[in-house]
Amino acid sequence: MTPHEADARHRQGLLAAQAGRFEEAMELIGQAIAAYPTVPAWWANYGLVMESLGDVAGAANAYAGALNLDPALDHAMDGLLAMAEAVRRAGDSARAEAFFRRAIALNPRTLAAVANLGVLLRAQARREEAVALYRRAGLLDPGSWIHPYNLGNALTELNRFTEADQAYLAALAREPGRVEVRANRATRVLAMQGRAEEALAEIEAVLQTHPDVESLNSSRLYLMQFVPSLTMETVAQAHGMWGSRYRHAPVPAVAAPAPKIRIGYVSPDFRAHPVGFFLEPVLANHDRSAFEIVCYANTANPDWKTERLMPLADGWVWTPGMDDDALAARIQADGIHILVDLAGHTFGNRLPVFARRPAPVQVTWAGYVGSTGLPAMDYLISDSRQSPAGADGWATEAIVRMPDGYVPWAPPEDAPAVSPLPLAARGYATFGSFNALPKLNERVVALWAEVLKAVPDSRLLLRTPGFEDPGTAARVTGLFERAGVDPARVDLLRGAPHRAFLAGYAGVDVALDPFPYSGGLTTLEALWMGVPVVTLGGDRFCSLHSVTHLASAGLSGLVASGPEDYVAKAAGLVADSAGLAQLRAGLRDRMAASPTLDGARFTRALEAAFGIMWQRFQEEQGRVSFTLNFQ
Repeated sequence: MTPHEADARHRQGLLAAQAGRFEEAMELIGQAIAAYPTVPAWWANYGLVMESLGDVAGAANAYAGALNLDPALDHAMDGLLAMAEAVRRAGDSARAEAFFRRAIALNPRTLAAVANLGVLLRAQARREEAVALYRRAGLLDPGSWIHPYNLGNALTELNRFTEADQAYLAALAREPGRVEVRANRATRVLAMQGRAEEALAEIEAVLQTHPDVESLNSSRLYLMQFVPSLTMETVAQAHGMWGSRYRHAPVPAVAAPAPKIRIGYVSPDFRAHPVGFFLEPVLANHDRSAFEIVCYANTANPDWKTERLMPLADGWVWTPGMDDDALAARIQADGIHILVDLAGHTFGNRLPVFARRPAPVQVTWAGYVGSTGLPAMDYLISDSRQSPAGADGWATEAIVRMPDGYVPWAPPEDAPAVSPLPLAARGYATFGSFNALPKLNERVVALWAEVLKAVPDSRLLLRTPGFEDPGTAARVTGLFERAGVDPARVDLLRGAPHRAFLAGYAGVDVALDPFPYSGGLTTLEALWMGVPVVTLGGDRFCSLHSVTHLASAGLSGLVASGPEDYVAKAAGLVADSAGLAQLRAGLRDRMAASPTLDGARFTRALEAAFGIMWQRFQEEQGRVSFTLNFQ
């Protein structure tokens, strides 16, 4: 075949492809390539034909063949990247990575390949590799805000908050008005460094120009819970004002239970998260003769806990790819009678779906700290300590007060044994808190400093993800120094795998609870590890988690009436080392016998509450607060 004949064969192939005769086109162009295999454009067109036939691997190889001959052939590179995206969307991450890496090897300055590979690897939690690629993308495209923004996101997931802040600020220097950059800096850096007031101020500033961005509104309401200077009235009013923007949606028609009531649980946190730990005993104990359970999982990062939860549901629907209308339609089509929100205003929530009223009865429970403010949310599941008399005015929902606590809990099966009291071996007391950094504020530091001053030679151990970041650690150390405490008395330890994290309680005599956002799961874990928790309580839902958990364990005496009593209770516990050792040794048995660990008891109460809700709906009685009591 002469060069002229081969070119004619290639052109005949193109005409066949334009007419939709792709098999013929592949044959003709293939003949041309076989005769003269060094023409880049022919390889690229061969790739287009194979792509049209659905042969992704063949197309990728053809595009790569073109690029081997001419690395600057843009449409061949575009084709190879398109194939990488196609297999990524199909869920084949390994092949997508191979295609992206091949593109980079063929032309190392291909920005889209570098940046998109970074996105792919970050989605696989390969964050260190993603960081390197985002930095490389930033060098290839120094004027763009996107690459430092992506870099900041990856660094926050590595708890490298100081570097992340620098990356976000670099993105804002390139484009100051980027809402997502300002929002992520507020929630992923400032809040995570214990700077909740600064984070809230930043979110509120962004809302001035973007008032209708739902994620910003939810971030604002959630961050308000951490700020001690805000009153409960202010917090409640803010939630109510947010919810008032939603019109009342009509109640959907749904077939009556025959005989089962269909319960839908909606959450992004069906994973190793407090919600996952609280929900598992309920899913495991639901009466399947009376209830059918469907979980709508907006979980972007499933894990071992997800695998435990999935078999416990009758139906499981992945929802990250569904918009609000589609998810609402799916829930309604599934005939859900009672829809339960497990997120509130936390990240990944689907409150706009609840606003569309896809189920006749809608409930919020366990995933948020009080009222959602949403008119379409009928009930808030709580208890008499989380929502004492008079708290109904702070919620737009009717409050259901459970007979014991507002959540059950199953302790981790691999938790280490309770250790001996460290005070007995060391001769000095060690206070501790393993709560997340957003709960730390200047008032908490000031009170904990008073505890240390009241107990000579005592130390404070703080352990949480984030202290591996030098800037964050230095900031917290500075807070204690300004509160009059020698920084040498404060130990800051980073997070750890869960069992090792729990083992850290072997070095703590008494746990100190933060405020206004107290420990929930953290308090339960401390008690399980034999460490009593002193709490201040307060007037808002998030302030009372430890109050209800301590009451369930018969330890209400550890709830302080005020700051001075808080110091006195903490100091009094370590002053009686024999009594503290005895309390420590018996705490796990005390917890095991408490209602909190009786998942079956809690689930029977929850099902009774669901039954009352459904009966009131059927009888058109409207929602009303009620209290359940077990004899």
